[in-house]
Amino acid sequence: MKKSLLSIVFLTGWILVLWQSQTRAAFAFQQMQAPLVIQGGLLVDGTGRSPMPDSVIVIADGKIQAVGMAGFVTVPRNATIINAAGKTVIPGLVDSHVHYRDSLGPLFLYWGVTSVGDMANPQGWILAERKATELGRITGPYIMAAGWMLNAPPKQGLLRGPGELAGVSTFLNGNAYQQYVSDEASIEAAIAEAQRAGVDAIKLYQRMNPALMKLAAEVAHRRGFRVFSHFTSANARQGLFLSTDEILGTGIDTHVHGFGLVKATVDKEAQGRISKGELSEAEYLMDTAKFPDLAQRMVDAKMSLNPTVGAEWEKFSKFREEFDRINTAFLAGLVGSALPEPMRRGYAATYKPYEGEHPEHMEEGYHKSLQFIKEFVDRGGKIIAGSDTGPGPRTPGITLHAEMQMLSEAGLKPMQIIQAATSWGMEAWGKLAEVGTIEAGKRADLVILNRNPLEDISATFDIDQVIQGGKRVDRQGLARVKDTLPRPTPMQGALPNYLIELPFITEISPDSLPQHLNGTTKVTIRGQGFSPQSVVLLNDKLVPVQYRESTRLEVSLQGNWVNEMGTYPLAVVNPGSGGGISNPYYLVVVPD
Repeated sequence: MKKSLLSIVFLTGWILVLWQSQTRAAFAFQQMQAPLVIQGGLLVDGTGRSPMPDSVIVIADGKIQAVGMAGFVTVPRNATIINAAGKTVIPGLVDSHVHYRDSLGPLFLYWGVTSVGDMANPQGWILAERKATELGRITGPYIMAAGWMLNAPPKQGLLRGPGELAGVSTFLNGNAYQQYVSDEASIEAAIAEAQRAGVDAIKLYQRMNPALMKLAAEVAHRRGFRVFSHFTSANARQGLFLSTDEILGTGIDTHVHGFGLVKATVDKEAQGRISKGELSEAEYLMDTAKFPDLAQRMVDAKMSLNPTVGAEWEKFSKFREEFDRINTAFLAGLVGSALPEPMRRGYAATYKPYEGEHPEHMEEGYHKSLQFIKEFVDRGGKIIAGSDTGPGPRTPGITLHAEMQMLSEAGLKPMQIIQAATSWGMEAWGKLAEVGTIEAGKRADLVILNRNPLEDISATFDIDQVIQGGKRVDRQGLARVKDTLPRPTPMQGALPNYLIELPFITEISPDSLPQHLNGTTKVTIRGQGFSPQSVVLLNDKLVPVQYRESTRLEVSLQGNWVNEMGTYPLAVVNPGSGGGISNPYYLVVVPD
């Protein structure tokens, strides 16, 4: 009797959902062309509701038109049918924390990541990449962009963090992706500019003190933005070392990384060492007795947590060897083998054993981090899955699946983990009304799995098909996809950007000339990355150049080519999209 009553309640709930879905879809059926129907699969829709067996999902014009059980949904006569019997359908995965790069789109899509949240990039480029993806000009996940990070200006003598020009490699950094703010006026101006540009959220970075963070969150919320904050760091390089309890009153919506949790839960001696930059990776020192109070205060502050465990702790998961097998097989496959060799080498190391100091401390730190996550979720907190993929050696897509499986080590239920990588992520970005669940009216981003992730969350790795914007993705064909909008940064983390054709000068000969020349004098430029289209600027003026080979150019100088003695800059420029400007070399002019 009890089982029958539960079945009636379950069926009644879904009948109401079906009636609403059918009502919204009635007019759409008359308009849509060449619908796609997925039928027969177990539906896990991302809302947290019980799974729906024998489901029917009708898609047209890039959106979900109707969802329900077989017999409750009208299947259009001209529809293309996907038989998902024996399979499970989930929403397209959302990696809510990436640092997007122009070569990563196919990798995300291959692994069913149909949307990403970009947490910092040159603003003009990431917004152009977003638009080009939406228009179908570029193949990759849909992008939600925070644009520039807001940060306090660096103090004199402070070592600078990523995205800031410093040291001898300045010319390799390309466009900046931070904007400095110091008071209400500069915050208002920065966020107003972000709104004009069309960003999706605001990210605060780690030199901002709590008062400045609170001011920024208030301005952002007034303008309708959600706020993420990476407010502290795991190392001594990056500036302030705030703890989570110090920023609970700032109003930020999503706590990025777990570093702030450490200082909030260690003893006073360790707190002092962290503040001085003397202690990092101290999760093993966290006092678990402090977890319940801190977790509850975060929940009360309506703060979600993006712990990035897949990026911080991947080498300490009990599933590490399994991840390594999956990663190795992917890199040897059609899509993975199409990557440049240095990228493949970097990704190949992701799940190799830890070789650093004090592995016992790291192991303990991992399990304490998982314990906090469980405490937080048990109290009603929402975990936002995000891999921090981008410049580092983490394979895009795989890292998110690994993080999902690692969250199971914390004791999260499979349904909670799926929500963390779908609806909760979209809620954090303020986009849940558009996508993130499989419901009528939302964008048709779905993943069909060969196994049931509610029984074993590792089933998310076992993908049958990916559908993005209502279109089936040719997963193997992604090996042929190349981005055509290079990121304006010649270096991608520690690796060169292979879409930027950056010339590099190693030598000019001769490197000194008299001020007055008799006839024509040839100057040889040696280096790499030269092309027949290369031009040469000498003291900001074009000079005649002949291309000899990719490592050698010759310029011709004659007559009174400068007005006086001095040291004059020379640079090679490769024009066009993806072109670049070389490092400067100098010609010294000797007085006659």
